[in-house]
Amino acid sequence: MNNISTRIDRRVKSSHFLISSFLLFFILVSLYSCGYTNPYVQKDSQENSTKTLFISTWQNRTNELGLESLYFRLLNAWFKKSSRIAVVFGDDQSDLKLTGEISSIDLPGLFYDSFDEALEIKIKLTVSFTLYDNRNKTILWQEKKFTIYEPFLLDPIGEKTQYNKQRALLRIGDEISELIYLKAHEIINNMPENKQKQ
Repeated sequence: MNNISTRIDRRVKSSHFLISSFLLFFILVSLYSCGYTNPYVQKDSQENSTKTLFISTWQNRTNELGLESLYFRLLNAWFKKSSRIAVVFGDDQSDLKLTGEISSIDLPGLFYDSFDEALEIKIKLTVSFTLYDNRNKTILWQEKKFTIYEPFLLDPIGEKTQYNKQRALLRIGDEISELIYLKAHEIINNMPENKQKQ
C-alpha cells in the first residue's frame, strides 16, 4: 500500500514539475517574441546606438545638506547599469542632458500616541526634472512637480530618528533614479533613428 501511494506521489510531483516547466518556457518564449527587453541588463548590441548623457547636480532648495550629492550619485549608479546610455561629464559632448531641482521637504506626522506625539513621520519630497535632447535643444520629458512619500519611524534616541530619516531619503532617491532610468530608456528606444533600425 505504501509503495502504491509513494508511486502516486512521485507521479503527481513529476506532472507538477512538467507543467511548471512548460509554463515557464511558454512565458519566456512569449516575452521574447513580443520584443521584450530588460533595461536592467547590459547587452553588447551593435543594432542600437549608444546615447551619451550629462547629469547635472540638482539644485537643493531644502535644508537637507548634501541631498543633491546623494541623488547625483544614485542617478549615476543607475545609469552605470546601462549599455545604451553612457554618462559623460561634459555638457557639450552629450546627446542627452538631465537637470533637476529638489524643491521641498515636508514632514507631517502620520501616527500619534496618547500624548499626541508623532511615532511615525511620512516624508513628502517634491522634485522637478527635465530630460533634454541636447543636440536639438528640445525637451524629451519633464516633471515640474513630482511628489513622492516615504515613512520612517521616530525613536526616543535622536540619532536613530536621524538615521531612519536618512534611510527614507535614500529610498526616495533610489526610486526617483530608477524611474528616470527606465523612462530614459523608453524614450531613446522610441527615437526616430532607433525605430528605423528595429
